[in-house]
Amino acid sequence: MPQHGSAAPAPDRAGGPDDGYAGVFWTAFRRSANAMFVARLDRRIVAVNEAATVLAGRSAEALVGQRMTTLLDDPAEAPDDATWRAQVLGGESFGRRRIRRPDGSTRAVEYAMQATRTGGTVLVLGVCLRERAGGRSEHRHDPAPLTPREQEIVHRIALGEVSADICASLHVAPDTVRAHVRNAMAKTGARTRAQLIAISLTEGLLDD
Repeated sequence: MPQHGSAAPAPDRAGGPDDGYAGVFWTAFRRSANAMFVARLDRRIVAVNEAATVLAGRSAEALVGQRMTTLLDDPAEAPDDATWRAQVLGGESFGRRRIRRPDGSTRAVEYAMQATRTGGTVLVLGVCLRERAGGRSEHRHDPAPLTPREQEIVHRIALGEVSADICASLHVAPDTVRAHVRNAMAKTGARTRAQLIAISLTEGLLDD
Protein backbone atom coordinates (compact mmCIF):
# COMPACT_ATOMS: atom_id res chain seq x y z
CA MET A 1 0.00 0.00 0.00
CA PRO A 2 1.25 3.53 -0.69
CA GLN A 3 2.49 5.67 2.19
CA HIS A 4 1.02 9.02 3.24
CA GLY A 5 1.77 11.72 0.73
CA SER A 6 2.45 9.34 -2.13
CA ALA A 7 0.28 8.28 -5.00
CA ALA A 8 -1.53 4.99 -4.97
CA PRO A 9 -0.16 2.56 -7.55
CA ALA A 10 -1.82 2.21 -10.90
CA PRO A 11 -4.60 -0.41 -10.83
CA ASP A 12 -3.59 -3.78 -12.23
CA ARG A 13 -6.12 -3.54 -15.06
CA ALA A 14 -5.39 0.06 -16.00
CA GLY A 15 -2.89 -0.93 -18.64
CA GLY A 16 0.41 -2.78 -18.67
CA PRO A 17 3.85 -1.54 -19.77
CA ASP A 18 2.93 -2.01 -23.43
CA ASP A 19 -0.42 -0.29 -23.14
CA GLY A 20 0.38 2.81 -25.21
CA TYR A 21 0.12 5.94 -23.13
CA ALA A 22 -0.53 4.22 -19.78
CA GLY A 23 2.97 4.91 -18.47
CA VAL A 24 2.83 8.53 -19.55
CA PHE A 25 -0.58 8.98 -17.92
CA TRP A 26 0.46 7.54 -14.56
CA THR A 27 3.65 9.61 -14.52
CA ALA A 28 1.63 12.78 -15.15
CA PHE A 29 -0.95 11.63 -12.59
CA ARG A 30 1.65 11.25 -9.86
CA ARG A 31 3.41 14.53 -10.63
CA SER A 32 0.37 16.78 -11.12
CA ALA A 33 -0.10 19.68 -8.72
CA ASN A 34 -3.86 19.22 -9.19
CA ALA A 35 -5.58 16.75 -6.92
CA MET A 36 -6.58 13.67 -8.93
CA PHE A 37 -8.65 10.62 -8.05
CA VAL A 38 -9.28 7.49 -10.13
CA ALA A 39 -12.43 5.56 -9.28
CA ARG A 40 -14.47 2.64 -10.59
CA LEU A 41 -18.07 3.01 -11.69
CA ASP A 42 -19.18 2.11 -8.16
CA ARG A 43 -17.37 5.31 -7.09
CA ARG A 44 -14.77 3.44 -5.07
CA ILE A 45 -11.36 5.09 -5.26
CA VAL A 46 -8.56 2.98 -6.73
CA ALA A 47 -5.77 5.56 -7.00
CA VAL A 48 -4.91 9.06 -5.78
CA ASN A 49 -1.97 11.38 -6.26
CA GLU A 50 -0.12 13.30 -3.55
CA ALA A 51 -2.11 16.48 -4.19
CA ALA A 52 -5.31 14.53 -3.52
CA THR A 53 -4.07 13.37 -0.12
CA VAL A 54 -3.30 16.99 0.79
CA LEU A 55 -6.72 18.16 -0.39
CA ALA A 56 -8.57 15.43 1.51
CA GLY A 57 -6.35 15.56 4.59
CA ARG A 58 -6.08 11.76 4.47
CA SER A 59 -3.38 9.29 3.57
CA ALA A 60 -3.52 7.30 0.35
CA GLU A 61 -4.23 4.17 2.38
CA ALA A 62 -7.25 5.83 3.96
CA LEU A 63 -8.60 7.00 0.60
CA VAL A 64 -8.16 3.93 -1.60
CA GLY A 65 -11.21 1.69 -1.34
CA GLN A 66 -13.48 4.45 -0.05
CA ARG A 67 -16.48 5.69 -2.01
CA MET A 68 -15.92 9.23 -3.25
CA THR A 69 -19.16 10.36 -1.60
CA THR A 70 -17.69 9.69 1.85
CA LEU A 71 -15.34 12.65 1.32
CA LEU A 72 -18.17 15.14 0.89
CA ASP A 73 -19.31 17.58 3.52
CA ASP A 74 -22.88 16.71 2.54
CA PRO A 75 -23.09 13.34 0.72
CA ALA A 76 -26.73 14.14 -0.14
CA GLU A 77 -25.45 16.72 -2.64
CA ALA A 78 -24.12 13.93 -4.85
CA PRO A 79 -26.42 12.33 -7.42
CA ASP A 80 -27.48 8.71 -7.00
CA ASP A 81 -25.27 6.00 -8.50
CA ALA A 82 -27.29 5.56 -11.69
CA THR A 83 -27.33 9.30 -12.41
CA TRP A 84 -23.62 9.59 -11.68
CA ARG A 85 -22.76 6.73 -14.03
CA ALA A 86 -24.87 8.28 -16.78
CA GLN A 87 -23.11 11.62 -16.32
CA VAL A 88 -19.55 10.31 -16.48
CA LEU A 89 -20.27 7.85 -19.30
CA GLY A 90 -21.99 10.59 -21.27
CA GLY A 91 -18.82 12.68 -21.55
CA GLU A 92 -16.74 15.01 -19.44
CA SER A 93 -18.76 16.41 -16.54
CA PHE A 94 -18.10 19.36 -14.27
CA GLY A 95 -19.33 20.52 -10.90
CA ARG A 96 -18.69 21.96 -7.45
CA ARG A 97 -18.57 20.12 -4.14
CA ARG A 98 -17.35 20.68 -0.58
CA ILE A 99 -14.92 18.16 0.88
CA ARG A 100 -14.78 17.71 4.65
CA ARG A 101 -11.42 16.83 6.20
CA PRO A 102 -10.97 14.76 9.36
CA ASP A 103 -10.07 17.94 11.30
CA GLY A 104 -13.51 19.40 10.50
CA SER A 105 -12.31 21.96 7.94
CA THR A 106 -13.85 22.03 4.46
CA ARG A 107 -12.54 22.78 0.99
CA ALA A 108 -14.73 23.99 -1.86
CA VAL A 109 -13.62 22.35 -5.11
CA GLU A 110 -14.47 22.75 -8.78
CA TYR A 111 -13.85 19.51 -10.59
CA ALA A 112 -14.02 17.72 -13.92
CA MET A 113 -14.60 13.99 -14.42
CA GLN A 114 -14.02 11.80 -17.44
CA ALA A 115 -14.60 8.08 -17.86
CA THR A 116 -12.36 5.93 -20.02
CA ARG A 117 -12.26 2.22 -20.87
CA THR A 118 -8.82 0.74 -20.44
CA GLY A 119 -7.70 -2.84 -20.14
CA GLY A 120 -11.33 -4.00 -20.21
CA THR A 121 -12.27 -1.84 -17.22
CA VAL A 122 -14.08 1.51 -17.09
CA LEU A 123 -12.29 3.96 -14.80
CA VAL A 124 -13.23 7.54 -13.98
CA LEU A 125 -10.62 10.25 -13.58
CA GLY A 126 -11.61 13.14 -11.31
CA VAL A 127 -9.49 16.29 -11.43
CA CYS A 128 -9.72 19.25 -9.06
CA LEU A 129 -9.64 22.37 -11.24
CA ARG A 130 -9.73 24.85 -8.37
CA GLU A 131 -10.03 24.64 -4.59
CA ARG A 132 -10.27 27.00 -1.66
CA ALA A 133 -11.35 27.09 1.97
CA GLY A 134 -15.06 26.41 1.83
CA GLY A 135 -18.24 27.05 3.75
CA ARG A 136 -21.90 27.17 2.93
CA SER A 137 -22.02 30.93 3.29
CA GLU A 138 -18.77 31.68 1.45
CA HIS A 139 -19.13 33.06 -2.07
CA ARG A 140 -16.43 34.95 -3.89
CA HIS A 141 -18.75 35.89 -6.71
CA ASP A 142 -22.52 35.84 -7.07
CA PRO A 143 -23.15 34.75 -10.67
CA ALA A 144 -25.33 37.03 -12.77
CA PRO A 145 -27.93 35.57 -15.16
CA LEU A 146 -26.71 34.70 -18.65
CA THR A 147 -28.43 35.92 -21.78
CA PRO A 148 -30.14 33.27 -23.96
CA ARG A 149 -27.26 33.40 -26.47
CA GLU A 150 -24.66 33.10 -23.71
CA GLN A 151 -26.57 30.13 -22.30
CA GLU A 152 -26.66 28.45 -25.69
CA ILE A 153 -22.94 28.90 -26.30
CA VAL A 154 -21.93 27.74 -22.82
CA HIS A 155 -24.25 24.74 -23.19
CA ARG A 156 -22.62 23.82 -26.49
CA ILE A 157 -19.16 24.11 -24.94
CA ALA A 158 -20.30 21.84 -22.10
CA LEU A 159 -21.32 19.27 -24.72
CA GLY A 160 -17.79 19.32 -26.13
CA GLU A 161 -18.26 21.59 -29.15
CA VAL A 162 -15.29 23.76 -30.12
CA SER A 163 -15.56 27.32 -31.39
CA ALA A 164 -15.55 26.26 -35.05
CA ASP A 165 -18.52 23.93 -34.45
CA ILE A 166 -20.43 26.66 -32.62
CA CYS A 167 -19.75 29.21 -35.36
CA ALA A 168 -21.01 26.81 -38.02
CA SER A 169 -24.15 25.85 -36.07
CA LEU A 170 -25.13 29.37 -35.06
CA HIS A 171 -23.82 31.15 -38.18
CA VAL A 172 -21.76 33.61 -36.16
CA ALA A 173 -18.16 34.80 -36.35
CA PRO A 174 -15.43 33.48 -34.00
CA ASP A 175 -15.10 36.93 -32.43
CA THR A 176 -18.80 36.80 -31.54
CA VAL A 177 -18.40 33.45 -29.78
CA ARG A 178 -15.35 34.72 -27.90
CA ALA A 179 -17.22 37.85 -26.84
CA HIS A 180 -20.14 35.83 -25.46
CA VAL A 181 -17.74 33.52 -23.61
CA ARG A 182 -15.88 36.50 -22.11
CA ASN A 183 -19.15 38.06 -20.98
CA ALA A 184 -20.31 34.80 -19.42
CA MET A 185 -16.98 34.39 -17.62
CA ALA A 186 -17.20 37.94 -16.26
CA LYS A 187 -20.73 37.31 -14.98
CA THR A 188 -19.77 34.06 -13.23
CA GLY A 189 -16.28 34.98 -12.06
CA ALA A 190 -14.81 32.05 -14.00
CA ARG A 191 -11.19 32.18 -15.09
CA THR A 192 -11.30 29.31 -17.57
CA ARG A 193 -13.90 27.68 -19.80
CA ALA A 194 -13.89 24.62 -17.55
CA GLN A 195 -14.70 26.79 -14.54
CA LEU A 196 -17.37 28.58 -16.56
CA ILE A 197 -19.08 25.26 -17.31
CA ALA A 198 -18.77 24.07 -13.70
CA ILE A 199 -20.26 27.27 -12.29
CA SER A 200 -23.01 27.50 -14.91
CA LEU A 201 -24.15 23.91 -14.32
CA THR A 202 -24.02 23.94 -10.54
CA GLU A 203 -25.65 27.38 -10.23
CA GLY A 204 -28.43 26.44 -12.66
CA LEU A 205 -27.52 29.19 -15.12
CA LEU A 206 -28.34 26.92 -18.09
CA ASP A 207 -31.72 25.76 -16.85
CA ASP A 208 -33.91 28.27 -18.73
